[in-house]
Amino acid sequence: MSTTALAELTADFEQPFEALGRDAVQDQSTVVISWPSVPIEIIRAAGFRPVLARGLPLPTPAADAVLEPGLFPSRLRQLVEAALTGRLKNIAALIVPRTSDSDYKCFLYLREFERLGDVRLPPVLLFDLLQSAGPEVPAYDRARTAALRERLSALAGRQISHDDLAVEIAATNAARAAARRLGALRRGEPRVTGSEAFPLLAAFWQCAPERYAALAAAAVDAFAARSPLTGPRVLLVGAPVDGTGLHRAIGSKGGTVSAESSAFTSAGAGEDVSAAVDPITALADKYRRDSITARLPVAVLERRIEDAVAAVDAVAVSLPPDDASFGFDYPRLCEFAARRSIPHAVLKGEPALPATAADLERIATLLAGVVDRREARVG
Repeated sequence: MSTTALAELTADFEQPFEALGRDAVQDQSTVVISWPSVPIEIIRAAGFRPVLARGLPLPTPAADAVLEPGLFPSRLRQLVEAALTGRLKNIAALIVPRTSDSDYKCFLYLREFERLGDVRLPPVLLFDLLQSAGPEVPAYDRARTAALRERLSALAGRQISHDDLAVEIAATNAARAAARRLGALRRGEPRVTGSEAFPLLAAFWQCAPERYAALAAAAVDAFAARSPLTGPRVLLVGAPVDGTGLHRAIGSKGGTVSAESSAFTSAGAGEDVSAAVDPITALADKYRRDSITARLPVAVLERRIEDAVAAVDAVAVSLPPDDASFGFDYPRLCEFAARRSIPHAVLKGEPALPATAADLERIATLLAGVVDRREARVG
């Protein structure tokens, strides 16, 4: 059961986006999201299944013909490629959360393609959830979340009730609890590598919650019996990743990514959605507070990173060419690492592609420094 659980959860993360366009009937019940910061409880309450766009090491000739180079991460190029080649024509809706400049630009491009009649697209929705701390923000976010419920209700042909949402919130909270138990095996003395853990945690977004809770519990049983990993523990920060390319590169040099700053693995679990208040308000508050995006307040990001730095041996900072936000945090990251005497390295390649030779060399140098420091302490 445990081996099957690992394989099934990994497939639940890796396969859904690539499978779009193969089965028109299944696509009709699918809502595609450009980044995991949209309340999946509402999507499921409407009877749809969420599927996330992902960066892939696959060519995107149609998207490359219309998108400027160096401005859009691989996941958005793959999303536009799927749209322009007809793979999204049968899905119920495409939701683009306004989580970064590139996501918003992608939304505008898609609407322009639709206006020009260049391609058949499903309804393309913008979800504008603010993450700032202003006094007017909670009311604004609740209104945007309520509007999303109304749009999805219209697409489903029935009204999503508070009771519908309460059922999905309870089921998703159970899945979150399972994800937290799985994530705990990465902390302290990790028993699971980053490349193994990332897809298992990220499957939370696409796997039905009851199924996820059962499979994650089986995965926890499988990993708990392992001996702790002994390699250097690495925190992966910078531009949030949506795949395991950098995890594998770090693993190839003897390290283990024991945590990363990514909505795929962090915001999915997090704390439960409160059942004590109006479900729309609770969902708006949860996703504003926990989603890792370029709109996350700097002070919140700093606290999260500083807490994570305390439990690792090294920090890897992903700053690919398309990054337009997280590079501004690099000086603060340097300060955190310096205060704790933790080495760090900047990785400049596209995370969705195999690591460049230069990045592999940077990783090797980073981890060699950790080993040298350990040996010096023992000596």
